[in-house]
Amino acid sequence: MNITFFQYLTSDEKLSELLDHYPFEYKLKIFFGRPQAFSKEQLNEKGSFIDYPYIVYNVVPLSQREVANEHRVQVTLVTADEQQLNDITSRLIELLDFKKKVNDRPSNIVNNQIILNSQLMTGGSFLFHENEKVFEQNQYYLITLKG
Repeated sequence: MNITFFQYLTSDEKLSELLDHYPFEYKLKIFFGRPQAFSKEQLNEKGSFIDYPYIVYNVVPLSQREVANEHRVQVTLVTADEQQLNDITSRLIELLDFKKKVNDRPSNIVNNQIILNSQLMTGGSFLFHENEKVFEQNQYYLITLKG
């Protein structure tokens, strides 16, 4: 599921453009678990990742069945610009909430893995970190994959 989710998000040109995410050029902005720096310019003097914007996601398996597997995915978006936060959030919801009718969503088949359903769950949070001057938003999705 971790790789499937990464590849699904990366396959969307709009999201990649908004994030400046280009894996083949070692410009990663979508991470599993925590951000990973490839150069010192991406870190501040404390060693914190500062190459904004970026997304960190975590996957928690909820059920494993013969027909379908359910996962809760937490998506954390960090950016220094409020308008950028709104634009990326809107695109994430278009990509990950299948109840919304969107014409330019990537294929739900990723490396022979079928995403049957994805929906925005209730909850989440929005923070502004005063010291770092960055916005952080958490969203939770329930994603069902074909078993």
